[in-house]
Amino acid sequence: ALAAMAARAEIILAANSELSWQQPYVSEFHRVDPADAAALEELVRKVAPDGLLTYDETLVEPVALVAAAAGVPYTDVEAVRRCKDKSAMRAALAEGGLSPVRFAVARTPEEAVRAAGEIGYPVVLKPRALGGSIGVLRVADEKELLESFEVASEANVDGLTSAHPGVLIEEYLDGPEFSVDCATWQGVTTPLVVAEKALAFPPYFEEFGHIVPAAPQPDLDAAVELVVQAHRVVGLDRLVSHSEVKLTSRGPRIVEINVRLGGDLIPYLGHLATGVDVAGAAADIAVGQEPDLGTDRERFAAVAMIYPEYDIRLEEVRLNGDHPGLEQFTTFLPAGTEVRLPPEGFLSRIAFAVVTADTREGCQARVEAVRAGVEISGTPLAAR
Repeated sequence: ALAAMAARAEIILAANSELSWQQPYVSEFHRVDPADAAALEELVRKVAPDGLLTYDETLVEPVALVAAAAGVPYTDVEAVRRCKDKSAMRAALAEGGLSPVRFAVARTPEEAVRAAGEIGYPVVLKPRALGGSIGVLRVADEKELLESFEVASEANVDGLTSAHPGVLIEEYLDGPEFSVDCATWQGVTTPLVVAEKALAFPPYFEEFGHIVPAAPQPDLDAAVELVVQAHRVVGLDRLVSHSEVKLTSRGPRIVEINVRLGGDLIPYLGHLATGVDVAGAAADIAVGQEPDLGTDRERFAAVAMIYPEYDIRLEEVRLNGDHPGLEQFTTFLPAGTEVRLPPEGFLSRIAFAVVTADTREGCQARVEAVRAGVEISGTPLAAR
């Protein structure tokens, strides 16, 4: 993503750690904690950039606030807040007559029981402002809700918790899930990458893999149009975004709208599959230029997230065999890392693989071949 951005604009990076892999793509560097709003605003006023951009989920609202304070063109702060707080997004969509989903916010298990009784089981519990499906789970009845409320209310990764208190209680949305990455420029939202998701570890919603483009579905075009309309309703402009939708038995429904680049390498999959450059478009928009949204190929690309089969103290991860179409295989956890699956841990990935092929079937077969070739060694961990 940073390489793509650097091809479109001069990058001045603000980060709280020293440069390493970013060096080739950065023309200027300032060590500052981006979460320190005062320090970041001071830097922005000093540097006077043409635009601001963050790909970090935790920084989308702080950066919007700094942009507004410093007078740098950016996505509207209130629109960012509506999307960052999942309950506010639900309320905005309901007011706009889009994607009706029954929901409530509960701060205690008792409030959650009352809300779920009114909504009707099954329901989904989720933190109001976290990403990566962290702490999100489906419960079938009151007993499961009481057993699971703490998982959603106290969910965190590396100490990062929801920025908004309370647990969102929503009706369960059945059907397959997709993501839609868009660019919005001068009020016009253009869908760029539609990815099909694979989920794992029910009743949790860990994202196990993605394939681009998604397979045709009867309601998929309507779902993409719903995402476009939702951008208008919540007031989004001047950004790239990553939305998630489900094709339910009652029609398409929005799961969430993220005011940032998509994660799990989905923008990269889009580039491999069609040539569209979502990260590059983000840089164009940030500096006030009409984004280049061109495509130049028709292929299929997929990412497979590699998880252990059980809680493990990791020793080694390796991929055996030759794998045609393998674009990337990356491991990222050092030996000795304790990896726990939901609900003890979330985003429990130990590696990922990206593959391409000329057909959807070929791409899926290559994903499965890579999964079969992964060898994981380590020591099983006892339950906490």
